[in-house]
Amino acid sequence: MNFLKRITLPAAVSLLVAGQAFAQSETEFVKAFSGKWYVFDSSFKSNGQTCSITLSQEKSAQALDASADGCSEPLNAIEAWEIVDGRILLLKEGEQIAAMGGNQFRVTGELPNTDRTVVMERAEGDGNSKKIAAALSKHKCYFVGFTQVCADTKMLRLPDIADEVGHVTVETLVNLNARALPRRDAAIVGNVATGTEVKLNQCLTASDGNWCRARVGDTAIWLAMTALRMEEWPIVTFRVVQMP
Repeated sequence: MNFLKRITLPAAVSLLVAGQAFAQSETEFVKAFSGKWYVFDSSFKSNGQTCSITLSQEKSAQALDASADGCSEPLNAIEAWEIVDGRILLLKEGEQIAAMGGNQFRVTGELPNTDRTVVMERAEGDGNSKKIAAALSKHKCYFVGFTQVCADTKMLRLPDIADEVGHVTVETLVNLNARALPRRDAAIVGNVATGTEVKLNQCLTASDGNWCRARVGDTAIWLAMTALRMEEWPIVTFRVVQMP
């Protein structure tokens, strides 16, 4: 069945959450979002280190100081940050490297002039990784969809998207929420039915597992590769069915 017929999308999609619950003023916003952040996705690692970004409360010129360690391009060039329209802008020489939105534990955003999305998190993540770890400790494996079959290690790998093709095809194993960004508190923009084949064009790793992006028309959607069913059972939500 055609993928477009198996997902429903609302007319309007809010792509960024400004963290308004935490920032009643710029001073409070800076206090809440400053400190050390990590990018756990391996594509942003340099020299085998996990990419870390420190957002300072100290200001130089018109922007707040920032620094990066163990990061690949373009994140290695971050030297400042500021708050504009409720979003965190990461800067180099006044030029925007990324615009991030989210909460004080996890922020996400796209890199300008690229097709890449970056997830920055606190060291402990946003709490979802702890929930998943506790469920895995209890049940000893991820289950394949709603079955009682444990997923093998191959099924849990980050899908490989070949550069020359630009996508990989997967099949959903459950009715899966499509989110505007790779965060579990991001807006739900639709639902993908069980058994739908989806072409993914980017995948990344965060503290709570792998996330992959697809497009429906002009709308980007993000699908979590793993989830907790009924807040209890750790499951794999889709599987690769066609390699590029």
